[in-house]
Amino acid sequence: MIFSSHLNFKIEVNGLLRLAIPIILTQFIQVSNTTVAILMMGRVGALELAALGLGGSFMIFMFLACLGIMMSLSPTIAQHFGAGRDQGIKDTFQQGIWLAFVTGVVAFFVLRQMGHLMLLVGVDPAVMPLVEDYLRFAAWSMPAVCLYMGLRFLCEATGHSKPMLIINIATLPIVLLGNWTFIFGHFGIPAMGVEGAALNLIVVMSLNALGMLIFVICAKRYRVRQLWRSFSLPGRGLIDLLKLGLPIAGTLVLDTSFFTAIALMMGKMGHIWLAAHQVAINYATIAFMIPVSLSSATLARVGQAIGQDNPLLARARGYLGISCAVALIIPSMLIIFLIPEWVAGLYTGEADVIRAAVPLLVAAAFLQIFDATYITAQGALRGLKDVNGPLLISFSFWIVGLPAAWLLGMTWGFGAAGLWWGMIMGVAATAILLMWRFRWRAAKSITEMDSDRSMALS
Repeated sequence: MIFSSHLNFKIEVNGLLRLAIPIILTQFIQVSNTTVAILMMGRVGALELAALGLGGSFMIFMFLACLGIMMSLSPTIAQHFGAGRDQGIKDTFQQGIWLAFVTGVVAFFVLRQMGHLMLLVGVDPAVMPLVEDYLRFAAWSMPAVCLYMGLRFLCEATGHSKPMLIINIATLPIVLLGNWTFIFGHFGIPAMGVEGAALNLIVVMSLNALGMLIFVICAKRYRVRQLWRSFSLPGRGLIDLLKLGLPIAGTLVLDTSFFTAIALMMGKMGHIWLAAHQVAINYATIAFMIPVSLSSATLARVGQAIGQDNPLLARARGYLGISCAVALIIPSMLIIFLIPEWVAGLYTGEADVIRAAVPLLVAAAFLQIFDATYITAQGALRGLKDVNGPLLISFSFWIVGLPAAWLLGMTWGFGAAGLWWGMIMGVAATAILLMWRFRWRAAKSITEMDSDRSMALS
C-alpha cells in the first residue's frame, strides 16, 4: 500500500496542496506579465503579436535555463531540511546566492545574442527587427530573475511558498498598468510596443526580487538560521550545485529549445500562423503553470522524505503529485473543447488569426495531459536527486517530436496543425519514459533502504 491509512492520504494531499496552491497562484500571476503583454499587443497588430511571441520564446528558453541551474538549491535544501541540518541549509543558500549572480550575468549576455538564430531558419523578415528590440531590453531582467529564483527555492524547499504569492500580488498592478503605459503610451511616455513590454518585465522582476530579498532578511524563520552571517566565498558547494543544476538546466533547455524550434518552423508559414501559434501556446503555457507548480511542490516533498530516510514516502509523494497534476489540468482541456473561438478571441480581434488558432487550441488540449505528466515526473525525480536520467530522456523531444513535426507539418503538408501533432508525439514519448524512470528509481531507493537495514541488523 502507498499510504498506511486514509488519514495519511489526507495528510499527504493537504501537505502537497498547502505548498502547491500558493505556487500555482504565483505562477499564474508571473505568467500574467507575458499574457497581459500579449493581449495588449494583439490590439497593436498581428506583426507585433508575432514578434512578441517569438521573442517570448527566446526569453522563456533563457529563463528556463537559469531556472534549471538555480533549481539545484531546492532538492539540496529540502533534504537538509528533512534531516534537520541547519548548517547545510545555510551553506547551500550562501553558495546559491553566488550561483544566482554568475548565472544572471551570463544570461544577460547570451540573451542579447539569441536573435541571430532567426537568420538560420528564415523567419519572416518583417518580424526580426522587433524581436531583436525585445531581446535587447528583456536581457536586463535576468540578474533580478536569478536572484528571485535563489530566494524562491530556499522558501519552497523549507515548505514556505506564501511569500512569493504575496509579493507577486503586490506587483500585479504594475503588470497591468505598466504594460498599458509602455506599450500604448500614456502619462507622457511614448508608445513603445514590444520594447515597452520588455521594459515592464524588467521593472516587475526587479521589484519581485527586491521583495523576496527583504522577506528572507527580515522573516524570523530565516533570521534564526543566520543565513547572511559569515557569508562564505564561492567554493565546493557552488561546484556541487552546478553538478546538480547543469543537468537540470540541460533538461529544460532541451525541452524549451524543442518548443522554440517549433515556433521557428511556424515562423516560416507567415505572421498569421505565427500569431495563431502564439495564441495556442500561450493558453497552454497558462494551464501548464498548474503542473509546473505541482512539480515544484512534489520535488520539495519528495526531497524532504529522502532527507527523513523514508523512500517509501518519497515514492508515494511522487505518484500523488503526478496524479494531482493530471486531474487539475482537465478543466482547462474542457474549456478548449467547448469554446475555442472565445478563447482565441481573448487574444486578438483579427478574424484570420482566430480561425487559424482554433485547430491549434484543440491540439493544445491533448498536449496538456502529457505536459502535466512529464513535468511532474521530472519534479519527483529531482526530489530523488536524479537529474542525469531525465536529461537523457529529454532527447526524445528531438528524436521523436522534431522529426514527427517536420514530417507532418513541413513535408506531408498538414501545416501548422501537423507541427502541433508532431510536438504532441514528442511530449508523449518523454512523459512515458519519465514515468518508467521514476518507477524504477523509487523502487531502487526502497531496495537500497531494505538492504542497509538488513546489514545493520546482521
